[in-house]
Amino acid sequence: MGRELAAAQKLESVGRLASGVAHEINTPVQFVADNVEFLRTSIGELATVIQAYRQLQHAVAAGVDIDAAARTAADTEQAVDLDYILENAPQAVQSSIDGLGRIATIVRSMKEFAHPDQAQKTFADLNQAIRSTLVIANNEYKYVADIDERYDDLPLVQCHLGEINQVVLNLLVNASHAISDVAKHSGVRGKLSVRTRLDGDMVEIAIADTGGGIPEGIRDRVYDPFFTTKEVGKGTGQGLALAHSTIVIKHGGTLRFETECGKGTTFFVRLPVTA
Repeated sequence: MGRELAAAQKLESVGRLASGVAHEINTPVQFVADNVEFLRTSIGELATVIQAYRQLQHAVAAGVDIDAAARTAADTEQAVDLDYILENAPQAVQSSIDGLGRIATIVRSMKEFAHPDQAQKTFADLNQAIRSTLVIANNEYKYVADIDERYDDLPLVQCHLGEINQVVLNLLVNASHAISDVAKHSGVRGKLSVRTRLDGDMVEIAIADTGGGIPEGIRDRVYDPFFTTKEVGKGTGQGLALAHSTIVIKHGGTLRFETECGKGTTFFVRLPVTA
């Protein structure tokens, strides 16, 4: 039942983030399409200029109407604004390459995030997993927070990677919502910090936000199933309960938080390097 609940949680998360991911992909697709259209038009205009210079070449070879052919070539070059094409075509190509690279990063991150868990734990690169999950969650925080990432050199960690990805995603989304709740009143962008470090035979992931903090009266309930302070439709209250189960019970790690009202919250995930 726990595995089914975890699978349902992952499906819900991906569904909730789908529109954001689609937007992330659509933006580079749009300017790649614009660049390709510019290049398509430019190639036609370049063909016109080349044809004019070929006519000038023929005139020179034949020794007739050289001046007229030269004027035609110059007028054609000016009409298509050759200098503009020569200046901007390389930029359009580079911009398209950058856009396609961004799309490839998003698609690769989706594949890594959706990594199917094996029956046995496998060794995984947690730093890369976190980077991929940040790409998936980008639309949740990019309008309200600046991201600060610091990764220590970590060994491969024996874990169910798909479930760890889900825990990190839940913490990132919760942090983004906490920052958003403050930012919409203050108008000031917050800060979302992600840290990893090796501490003996344990790896620690710290995710900190500059949200409003967790009120003292509910701090002992945050891991309770179905408990949530979010508005209807924004959360089921199962994220932290599943995170606690995944980290503590399935992986023999720890999950704790430090919080201060008006300052923010930091969640610490600690995992043994070897199961």
